[in-house]
Amino acid sequence: MPMEPHKPENIVPPTMSSAGKSAGEASDIAELQREIAGLHRELRLLRMANAELERVAILDTLTPLHNRRFFLGALNDRILRRTRYQSQAAVLFIDINRMKFINDAYGHAAGDFALVYAAQIIAAQIRSTDVAARIGGDEFALILEEADEVQARLKADQLDELLRESRCAYGDILLPVSASIGVTIIRENDREDAVIERADADMYARKREWHVRTGHAPDQRSDR
Repeated sequence: MPMEPHKPENIVPPTMSSAGKSAGEASDIAELQREIAGLHRELRLLRMANAELERVAILDTLTPLHNRRFFLGALNDRILRRTRYQSQAAVLFIDINRMKFINDAYGHAAGDFALVYAAQIIAAQIRSTDVAARIGGDEFALILEEADEVQARLKADQLDELLRESRCAYGDILLPVSASIGVTIIRENDREDAVIERADADMYARKREWHVRTGHAPDQRSDR
């Protein structure tokens, strides 16, 4: 009798054991967790970088004060608050005297040193609610919160005296640091350009008085 052909048995493909599955899934989860942690680190670094960029964008590049951009934004905000809530505020414009002489006689590094020195004195004399900024080469500006004209004049006189009596030692040289300071009060429905014009005009009136009082000739580039 012929032999019947052998019928192959049903072949079951090999399957991964439950232990193998668990190990593979755990590895995938761990890898995913590492990727998520890496994304969180990158996001944190990005936020820190953005915060630093925002900070740098409103700070002066030389002194520890804010820059002109920040000052103008703060001034506009203060004008709106004056109009809405009738709260008082004053603006001071501060021009450092004889900067051209300092730069020409001792070099621009000495001039920068004098500006930083003056900025530190200014910053030490204001409150945390006030604003101090360097708005030009040798010009600074302050916004004094809740200050009327009498209080603003007193602050201007105080800063003037502190700067005049300070000893700005640049190596063996005492730099002649002093300032002419103009004052104006923010008015209801004021405008940015009007506030700046009044403070600037008062500052140069004080500077002319300083020239007469001291006998120093105006700097050709910076003084009127």
